[in-house]
Amino acid sequence: MSEIIQEIFTDQIDDPANAMRGEIDRDKLFELADDIKQNGLINPIMVRPRFIHKQGCGNPNFIDEPCGFSNCETRYEVVAGHRRLSACKIAGIIKLNCVVRELSDEQAFAIMTAENLAREDVPLLDECRHYKTAMERFGKSIKEIAGAARRSVGYIESRLAIAEMPDYMQNHLQSGDLKLGAALALFPITDESRRRLWVEMAVRDGVSVAQAEFWLHGWKVNQLPGGSDSTDPPGDFVAGETAPVMFECAIDGKKYDARLFKVVMISEINLPIFYAFVREYIKPVEKIDEQKL
Repeated sequence: MSEIIQEIFTDQIDDPANAMRGEIDRDKLFELADDIKQNGLINPIMVRPRFIHKQGCGNPNFIDEPCGFSNCETRYEVVAGHRRLSACKIAGIIKLNCVVRELSDEQAFAIMTAENLAREDVPLLDECRHYKTAMERFGKSIKEIAGAARRSVGYIESRLAIAEMPDYMQNHLQSGDLKLGAALALFPITDESRRRLWVEMAVRDGVSVAQAEFWLHGWKVNQLPGGSDSTDPPGDFVAGETAPVMFECAIDGKKYDARLFKVVMISEINLPIFYAFVREYIKPVEKIDEQKL
């Protein structure tokens, strides 16, 4: 991987073909431009050469190889320092000292990923789409992406899931109105009308991840034979309040906060004793249906 320091006209340097950031904050960009005017560019940008072949040069298909023909043009693509380049152009800087490396698309992509993730202000959706591009364009596995990005496999899986979410979920995540855990819990629901209803309820009322997982669990159960389904919100749902996850107690048939439940191990051969105890406990208030226990 050869590398040289070279002074290059800024109008010869192009933006990255696959920029990680969708948009750059203009206010911060102008602040950076003012800083560069006063102090100069402290850290040089990194670029790679791109050879533009024109008609008649004899090598129109070899876009990454210099051909020596005078009517062909050498340009450069920024690999690291996209914001700095944009700020330099705003500051009116004509020439820059650049680190020039000959890089493949995959190498340039890896360097761009490392540089951007070193910062903390990369928008969530830009990061998610970046990982998706790595898989689609370069055939990278989730494990390989996790290694390159220095993130866990679970972290990359969650970001790839976000990249596949419908626009309304992505927009709510970007704005911070929808919790990431709640979005990941609701995303597997394939009934779009149901999922959208619960997403809007989660945004409106700030439901917890546990509540979203409870909705997902209920939806999965209702997909089983004999299950019932409804797109109406729960009857006791109160707007503006975070509803706790409620389970029905097998003893008295009442619903309680799920956090109050304890696991009790009962052998199958002793279930008749358990049912007899329940019947005796609630007698004569109501009759327990053993098939629901």
